[in-house]
Amino acid sequence: MKTKILPFIILLLMQVPVMAQSVSGYVYDAAGDFPLEGAFVYLDGTTYSASTNSEGAFTINVGQQLSAALVVKYIGYQTAIIQNPFSYQTKIKVTLKEDTIKMDELVISGETVFSRKEMLAVFREQFLGKTKAGNSCKILNEDDIRLYYEIATNTLKAESDKPIRIQNKRLKYDVEFDLADFQVHYTKKTLSPFSMQTSYYAGTSFFKDVSEKENIKKKRDEVYRGSLLHFMRTIASNRWTEEHYGLFVESMPVNPDEYFKVTDTLDYKKVTCLKTTVKVLERHVGVRMTGMSSREAEKALQAPKERKIRFAVLQDQVNQSFFELNDDHFYIGENGLFWPISSIIFGGYFGELKVGDMLPADYTYTAD
Repeated sequence: MKTKILPFIILLLMQVPVMAQSVSGYVYDAAGDFPLEGAFVYLDGTTYSASTNSEGAFTINVGQQLSAALVVKYIGYQTAIIQNPFSYQTKIKVTLKEDTIKMDELVISGETVFSRKEMLAVFREQFLGKTKAGNSCKILNEDDIRLYYEIATNTLKAESDKPIRIQNKRLKYDVEFDLADFQVHYTKKTLSPFSMQTSYYAGTSFFKDVSEKENIKKKRDEVYRGSLLHFMRTIASNRWTEEHYGLFVESMPVNPDEYFKVTDTLDYKKVTCLKTTVKVLERHVGVRMTGMSSREAEKALQAPKERKIRFAVLQDQVNQSFFELNDDHFYIGENGLFWPISSIIFGGYFGELKVGDMLPADYTYTAD
């Protein structure tokens, strides 16, 4: 099963090459051009946030440069998402539009073929995950989630106008996840995991550390090792051996330097895939060749074919994952966030890791 996380389309403001370690600006009503006090502003996937004052002003200070998007929310208004907020030299003015969509105006296009209880069970598994951390999670506002099954495409879908509030008991985080998309595709009209083709979700998230004085480092480090965040940081730093990652092509171990070139681009890394396809031999069975010797015929029946590489990854000789590239390059920020998200499709262990195993992008791993 492949898991694909969809990207957001984000409006960019003026960009300059100097990267700061704080982001500040103002939040205004788009129509009346007046400041909005109490707007919630946060960096996607992190623990960093702020609220606007009476003038609509906010400032978020961080200890490191982050490639996270800036998310601005206010009750009754559409959420705004801004890419690369640290790259702006001046304060950012964010204008929010009123959300005119009413709950009673929403029309669900799916049909009732499965009970809510059945669909909710699948949603929990494919959204939170089935790992120790995923199973420890509890959604506090499940009634806000709308679930429906689209028979024409054999797809389970989910929507929510309010952030999904998650209590991660194992990792001691309270998470707010703004769900933008959730879909699980099946080969036929069923909810059976054996007929599942793909699943993916998209959204922004904010983490609140609720561990207080509890020593939670060991459990969080266990989740970090082998995670997608760990893997991306490994690629960016070219520490494959030190971080105990192995790369395989066609079941054979390969040198990552022969397949990936990492270069510095401003304050992030550009990763270029040097080889995106591989040639394989296809043996055609049951075809008769006349006028040839048996050796000539066998050689002719072995036709080389070029196909996209499915890279396999093994971490600590335990966690097996794979990924395929939809493009020949992608970017990784200093914190390990990568983009565009649509450039890579993940499966295996990476595909099993859902929201329950997510760590904040500002999480710092230190080996004992």
